[in-house]
Amino acid sequence: MEKTATLIKRASLNVNQLDNIKIGDLLSDEYGKSGKVCEIEKINRHGEFHYYFKLFKSGTILIIL
Repeated sequence: MEKTATLIKRASLNVNQLDNIKIGDLLSDEYGKSGKVCEIEKINRHGEFHYYFKLFKSGTILIIL
């Protein structure tokens, strides 16, 4: 069975959806960046939530809520 990538649309996200993303999941954003998640960093800074999803050989997707 082939896994499909989870599409991230920044305008319609919430913290619960981002917390459900795990290492090994396939992820893509509305700008075309996609890949397998190899590291996740969550930072709460001044009331904002910063989510860094490092993708295997594809860079990083940053989400700020």
